Amino acid sequence: MTEQMTRPLRIAIVGAGPAGIYAADALMKSDAEVSIDLYERMPAPFGLIRYGVAPDHPRIKGIITALHKVLDKDQVRLLGNIDYGTDITLDDLRQFYDAVIFSTGANADRALPIPGIDLDGSYGAADFVSWYDGHPDVPRSWPLEAEKVAVLGVGNVALDVARVLAK
Repeated sequence: MTEQMTRPLRIAIVGAGPAGIYAADALMKSDAEVSIDLYERMPAPFGLIRYGVAPDHPRIKGIITALHKVLDKDQVRLLGNIDYGTDITLDDLRQFYDAVIFSTGANADRALPIPGIDLDGSYGAADFVSWYDGHPDVPRSWPLEAEKVAVLGVGNVALDVARVLAK
């Protein structure tokens, strides 16, 4: 009998946001016996649910309850404050795991080719949302002295930004 058949598959998942946690859940529901380590750069899991959803959306933030159920499983271990590329590398992970899954998501705004976008007082939604959600990488102050604001976009994040600014 080979070692592979006598022990669970060791899986590393880089990123403990909803995608990483749902990947862990899917693996545990498969026919394979697995042992999963979730590596998270932040001190706490849940990614955009924690750091990217407007604070006045408690129903959306309620998804954390379902994610907790996955993290409470014996097959899953959460390792926080570990930065991929600084603290660990793919070569490191390959030494100890049978498979590696990356679920890191985007961490910054895309550049917009709009004249004046780089002027003082022009901010991307990712930075603003990170500020009002208390992201640890973002300073605790924000220049809120503007009397008039333009929000570009009509998606969920743009509407959240406009709503938070109006409050």
